[in-house]
Amino acid sequence: AFRQYAGACRWVWNEMLRERKETYKATGKSPSMYEQKRRLTELKRQPETAWLNGIHSQVLQEPVINLHRAFVNFFEKRAKYPRFKSKRRGLGSFTFPQSVKVEGNRVWLPKIGWVRFRKSREIEGTIKRATIRHRVSGWYLSLLCEIDMPDPEPVAPTEETTVGIDLGLHDFAVLSTGERIPNPRHVRKLERKLAHTQRALSRKRKGSRRYEKQARKVARLHERVANARADFLHKLSARLVAENQGIMAEDLSVKGLARTRLAKSVHDAGWGEFLRQLAYKAEWAGKVFHRIDRFFPSSKLHMACGTLNTLSLSDRVFECQGCGTLVDRDLNAALNIKHRGLVELSPVGQPGVDARGLDVRPATAGGPG
Repeated sequence: AFRQYAGACRWVWNEMLRERKETYKATGKSPSMYEQKRRLTELKRQPETAWLNGIHSQVLQEPVINLHRAFVNFFEKRAKYPRFKSKRRGLGSFTFPQSVKVEGNRVWLPKIGWVRFRKSREIEGTIKRATIRHRVSGWYLSLLCEIDMPDPEPVAPTEETTVGIDLGLHDFAVLSTGERIPNPRHVRKLERKLAHTQRALSRKRKGSRRYEKQARKVARLHERVANARADFLHKLSARLVAENQGIMAEDLSVKGLARTRLAKSVHDAGWGEFLRQLAYKAEWAGKVFHRIDRFFPSSKLHMACGTLNTLSLSDRVFECQGCGTLVDRDLNAALNIKHRGLVELSPVGQPGVDARGLDVRPATAGGPG
């Protein structure tokens, strides 16, 4: 049933995308979402596509809605032009927009019935939608629930309740408290195994049973890496939000860094996803998450004396050119990020002493930290 539902949704997406392209080519206009929904009803009445009646009607409408959103995102330059979905790129997904209920370790899916599943966490609130996705390791159920979240009382961060975070590749993060969080290097750990399985895949004939079996092994390894990275980022971001009232970080250009020779390591670290998680988790908890400008010289500016030093990327520990003190580059950057964030969030935000009594230095001009 899952394969039939996923295949039907893929067929509807491809059919509606084909109709949009042909109609635009012939008339210069594309059919609207509502016109395509009516077209879907007509298809159910035709003998050659009457098999669509065996699929829940609202499930079939979801690809039409998703296609409309895809075109909106394309025209607003947030995404690429929508493409046809292939049978060979996995079995896909389908969504029930309502009428889903859970009892114990069973879920009720309209027109399919009760399905057993392994519950990873208890369901909170009212179930609004259920999406079933296929991955190489099996079928996964994702439930979207609505819960009442009380508005947390805002508390202004202070120097004692704020942490500065300097992200890097040697250490994933260095905190202003002095704590160093090692970089897990998820891809690097499985690099040899990935290379071995991919070499074995390249020796198989495409389309054969052995090729498909080996391709699943490669996909399972990539899924394992993705799951390990997500687990690490969620646990770390949740801990930082729980332990601090204010979180300061740099506004990194992850896309720019991903175009350098360090691209593989940057993608493996997952900085962009980590900062995204910090932002929404801080908002949920009523905490403050703030990004400072990426061009603020957080590493070069000595926190103690305010001297702007000249550094290369290989200088992890340097001697300050102003006071002669040995400085840890990453810890110095984390302290500067914390201080700068508090200054930018202060009611005054001007050189001197701000409203919280912090000693505020004038920002020294310079390049990126």
